[in-house]
Amino acid sequence: MANVLIIEDDDAQRFVASFALKKAGHAVREAPDGPKGVAAAMAERPDVVVCDVMMPGMTGYEVVAQMRNDPGLANVPVILLTAMSDRKHMRQGMTAGADDYLTKPYRPDELAEAINAVLARREAQQAAFMSSVSNVVEDALEQQKESLGRQYEDQLVREINARWTRANAAGDVSFDQAYVLLADLLGPPTQGAAAELAELVKQVQQSARDTLYLFGAKHVLPYGTRLMAVFAADEATLTTPAETRIMRAASALLKRAPTGRPATVAIHRGPVMLVAVDDGLHGDQGHTMVPGETILGVDAVHDVAAAQGWRLAATADVARKLADHAALGRHAPTARGDEAVELLPAKA
Repeated sequence: MANVLIIEDDDAQRFVASFALKKAGHAVREAPDGPKGVAAAMAERPDVVVCDVMMPGMTGYEVVAQMRNDPGLANVPVILLTAMSDRKHMRQGMTAGADDYLTKPYRPDELAEAINAVLARREAQQAAFMSSVSNVVEDALEQQKESLGRQYEDQLVREINARWTRANAAGDVSFDQAYVLLADLLGPPTQGAAAELAELVKQVQQSARDTLYLFGAKHVLPYGTRLMAVFAADEATLTTPAETRIMRAASALLKRAPTGRPATVAIHRGPVMLVAVDDGLHGDQGHTMVPGETILGVDAVHDVAAAQGWRLAATADVARKLADHAALGRHAPTARGDEAVELLPAKA
């Protein structure tokens, strides 16, 4: 059981969250706005804070910033609640120090799962930290000079690597393993005014980009009239693994696809390389995808899904990795000989 503080200005939303968490066995305190929430946290340190983003007077971002500046609250996990209309501001909250976020509307069990995840992650971090400290102390007592020398060398390597990374931030990028999401939210071209179609493409792609970056995509690139997003397979936020983030991204894209359009999303995993394209004469700069097995694989799965009328599909090995987040549906071979698997919403 955890001591949870809910900061939410909407009475109905606060009641639903409180009821769900109490039912899950947690002790719950409530605050109707940011200042009262911060005061409640200072008066009695909670195990985790659930905070709405858009509140009058003090936003969720400001609540997180105040907590991170307070030594007594700096390590308290914070889960932000936001509507999709807030997606362009979401990175501000994560930069301020939030541990996770849920988009409204959410299911009560999703909130309970998010709280369990942040608490488990924080406990694991604390255990790893204590183990690391213990090992460092023992080594220092036995071989102080050697330990200090290793620490100095490690620090020097980190400094050099950090400077090298900053100097080559716009250079080529490669991933040994990455999830690649290919999204077509408009389907085959339809007849209509060119200006109207162009505006629709612009709106849909911009919204899709915001959503993909919100859920942690490292790169989002045009792929014909479609979009291709790269998620680092081995990277996770403090609480959210890559598999969870990419499934949330796919679900959000499909929910917000234009009505009446046969939207299709395909997912594959493998090595990915992007090269920097810098045209110094004209001032253009950006990245472009290098064709390879991973790109060809996700394209083939997308072709099968579109032909079969599936909304979401993945290659068989990726589908197995995503089985905790989706039910596996029909199977069909791709033109490359791989097996495409339909992904369906997991049962609540």
